[in-house]
Amino acid sequence: MFTPLLLIGHSEHELKLDNKAINDAIMSRKDIKLSEKEGATFTEDTYLPKKVPAVSELLQAVDTLIQKEVHPLMETFNSWGHILMPGESTMFHSHTVLGKPPGMSWVYYSEVPKSSGNLVFTFEACTKRVFTEVEPKVGKLVLFPDYVPHFTKRNNSEDRRISISGNAMIPEAKMKELDSVGMHSLLNYIGIFAG
Repeated sequence: MFTPLLLIGHSEHELKLDNKAINDAIMSRKDIKLSEKEGATFTEDTYLPKKVPAVSELLQAVDTLIQKEVHPLMETFNSWGHILMPGESTMFHSHTVLGKPPGMSWVYYSEVPKSSGNLVFTFEACTKRVFTEVEPKVGKLVLFPDYVPHFTKRNNSEDRRISISGNAMIPEAKMKELDSVGMHSLLNYIGIFAG
């Protein structure tokens, strides 16, 4: 009998949204950072104005897709904007929430100049360092497990790159429904660990 030791994945999707309005909303709040603490990954992140119709539409589209493709009970619980200026990159990090079960993370690209930095997933498996790159593109949504370490390569363009990221999980209040709803594709993303 075959039993997988490790199975995780990511997926890429295309959304058609009002990217100009999303970018304008993020840029209007570009100086409102999620953290001012030096060295914290949230110093790279910008407040996301969720009441702006184009941003609200993005968040709804992401949750609709996650509920269809991953699990019907899953929903985004936090999100933020990310402005990557020329010469900048994003620090190595993961989105793990301590004390919570594994969930999903996502990134949506709303403004992408050429050579503005690929998303790189990296982790160790079978004594090897695995690197998987995703090339950003306007309208691309990437879904991946929240615990997978990743970073963004340097923005080698002469323009800014804007993306929106978030985390999703099954809310604790809905966990009791998991047995009746089933796992759907959730384990294809967050993984199966045998041991």
